[in-house]
Amino acid sequence: MYKMLVLDLDGTLLDDEKEIPEINKQAIQKLHDDFGIIPVIATARPLEVAKYIADKGGPAFQSYIIATNGAILKDIQTGEYLINQSLLPEQLKGLIEVCQNNSLEYECMTTKCEVADAQYSYRRVVDPMYDNMGVPFNYQENLESFILNSKDPIPLFAVNGTEEELEECYEELANIPGLQISGQCIRTTPLKDSQGKIETLAYHDIMREGVTKASAIEKLAEHLGIQKEEIIAIGDGGNDIEMLQTAGLKIAMQNATPKLKEIADIITPVDNNQGGVGLILEDLHKILNKKKQEEKQHFGKIHDKEMYL
Repeated sequence: MYKMLVLDLDGTLLDDEKEIPEINKQAIQKLHDDFGIIPVIATARPLEVAKYIADKGGPAFQSYIIATNGAILKDIQTGEYLINQSLLPEQLKGLIEVCQNNSLEYECMTTKCEVADAQYSYRRVVDPMYDNMGVPFNYQENLESFILNSKDPIPLFAVNGTEEELEECYEELANIPGLQISGQCIRTTPLKDSQGKIETLAYHDIMREGVTKASAIEKLAEHLGIQKEEIIAIGDGGNDIEMLQTAGLKIAMQNATPKLKEIADIITPVDNNQGGVGLILEDLHKILNKKKQEEKQHFGKIHDKEMYL
């Protein structure tokens, strides 16, 4: 029987307007109520954003949060941090230097928000998440100074560029001691090429060495006494590959990257905008309920036989 359900946010639990489709909420709550399966958000987003979504998700989500790709693992009920790791000042200096030497855009996350360079604001699609939260996106005119003087710890740093640009600078990034670099992820920009197609940029999420969604899931599973076979994981991006590999049941979204689909056991029938998470979990509930009923019937038959022995 499954005991934990780990969910990515963007492109997975959330639709493109950064809301949780009602079918997702209902299916997750039903699995929690009927089978005790604990839903856990595992996102690259900051802690405060993840907490905002957990609150909107309903009672089932009020247990644990994995934020900034595993740099933070928090028990919502007690306020205890099971993991709380941020990048070191010398690591941040090295990352900024590599980006500046290669003319690459970079950004960061504190526990509260994402922080980006104001000069690249034209590249960003408007993020409904912060509009929903009523919080303005944090653009900085001098991002280097903000990062190096931030009083709020910085658990995640992101480097943006074309796939080719990121490949060229990867070795330089990897040479900075003590870092964990995610696989390339893709995000769209508002820019259009000469054919009118929306352009895309790639990015690496960078954390402290050993910090991944997967490592946080393993830590939480150990804390709760849950085995790998008892974990369900659902995601869509490059930073979800290791997360799915920690699970007994690996589910990729219809809108997931090809690499994630390759390792998945199941692919949702529809994408994140059509409630792909909810539909697949409704099917899972039916399967688990059928199995439960069969076990009850089997137990009843054995019990009846024993009465006459």
